[in-house]
Amino acid sequence: MSKRIQLAIYILPIALMIGCENPRVTDAHLTDRDIARVQQGFLVPDAREVDYVEHLAAAREGYKQALLDLSAYYESMGNATKLQWARTELKTFDQMVQYSYLMPGEYLPESLIASDSIPEADQLYNEAMRLYRQSGGLILVTSEPKLRQSLQMFNQLISQYPSSDKIDDAAYRAGRIYEHFQNYELAAVLYQRTFQWNPTTRYPARFRAAYVLDRRLKMRADALPLYILAVEKESMYQSNTEYAQTRIAQLSTPTPEPAPEIRVEGD
Repeated sequence: MSKRIQLAIYILPIALMIGCENPRVTDAHLTDRDIARVQQGFLVPDAREVDYVEHLAAAREGYKQALLDLSAYYESMGNATKLQWARTELKTFDQMVQYSYLMPGEYLPESLIASDSIPEADQLYNEAMRLYRQSGGLILVTSEPKLRQSLQMFNQLISQYPSSDKIDDAAYRAGRIYEHFQNYELAAVLYQRTFQWNPTTRYPARFRAAYVLDRRLKMRADALPLYILAVEKESMYQSNTEYAQTRIAQLSTPTPEPAPEIRVEGD
């Protein structure tokens, strides 16, 4: 079994980040360095992290297979005591917390295009949205288990149907949920994926990415080019645009002022 197949058992298939430029992300008000940083994405895992996670998944699978082989050997030899030891260790392994470490929005490349109408993806998205709304839709959350279940479905859609025209919608919703659960790093990545995968997305994804980087993560130098893009691309959200313009002016000074809390426009 190859290392990449082993990894799929634990975190869904890995696709390494593509290093080429994305011609869809351009703006006359950004410097070449800003454009390059936006194209690459902020907080996106690098190749080393992907490699470490692959090694971990392979080690997990190898350890489990060794326990299964040992159990089979002791069973064939009739050694009941050691067979029980091996089975107990295997049970402990199966009950151990095993984190995924990489989500689909992190390891899939920014060059995906939300283009294809796929009935299965549409059905999965509709079911995820049904649970999302039943949970309160982040307006007044009444069921966090349903919210987590909808998040799982949004991630599943992105992983299983990467060419679907719903991947940007799923990425934005996943970002909203991650932000709700205060996983701001993942929220920022998913908001970026939203507009990378669909530059004409109807969601204020650039602004939300900028706001999370600025307000939650204090990554204000990284937030600045996203605020600029939000003003250029998301002007239909008037209050967001006004706030972004204020932050652009403040962040462009040597000693930027801290960001005030606001209610962000956009569902």
